[in-house]
Amino acid sequence: MAESKVALVTGAGRGIGREIAQRIAREGYACGLIARTKSQLEETAELIRQQGGKALVTPTDVSKRDQVLGAVAAVERELGPISLLINNAGAYLRKPFTETTEEEFDFQLKVNCYGPFYCTQAVVGKMAERGAGTIIFVLGSETRGGPAQYSAYNASKVAQRALAESCAYEFMHRGVHAATLDVDGAVGLARITEGAPEEDPDHFVSTEAICNELVHLINQPRNAWTFAVDLRSFWQWRPRVAARKQA
Repeated sequence: MAESKVALVTGAGRGIGREIAQRIAREGYACGLIARTKSQLEETAELIRQQGGKALVTPTDVSKRDQVLGAVAAVERELGPISLLINNAGAYLRKPFTETTEEEFDFQLKVNCYGPFYCTQAVVGKMAERGAGTIIFVLGSETRGGPAQYSAYNASKVAQRALAESCAYEFMHRGVHAATLDVDGAVGLARITEGAPEEDPDHFVSTEAICNELVHLINQPRNAWTFAVDLRSFWQWRPRVAARKQA
């Protein structure tokens, strides 16, 4: 029996998550949409339906296990077994190290690490039983070298990558493709590019390229699975040197 084409996309209410959900729907997946704001999810769902796709709105805070389990149950009840999970939901904090509070540090970990943990744990067992499935963790350049003033965010993203790799070693040989998509640089969303009209558009990682890479990972054959993809614009390869001190 063919594997069902049902996707769960977290952080699907806006931004790149909305773009990902629409592209996944065009690939023939019925989409369960996760985010905290129902109105934003409804907008994403309507865009998918206008294109002839199927979407289920499941307002969820990924940092809360009970809400994640409820969303997964609703999606599988209404759409069928989940065969694709895109862990895209995230929290972002820029703040000096010495000013970051324990509560802020904890929140970054809850959303960026516990969230993917809860979502993945809720679906990976059934995928392994069926011997098929794909789980993609959308990361950022902070998983390799964290810039200043992003200590809590950096730590949570490094933890998410470690989680993804552990998942890969435990479930890849059982038929579940676990992969990371590391997007290094500003994403070319309209609200970002329009705010910087003087910049070369190629300085930004295009949303189309991100979605294309996701589709490529999803469709990879089992005898050539990729774990980590590093996706960045040419501008991100410029020499990175310390700023000169003013006299």
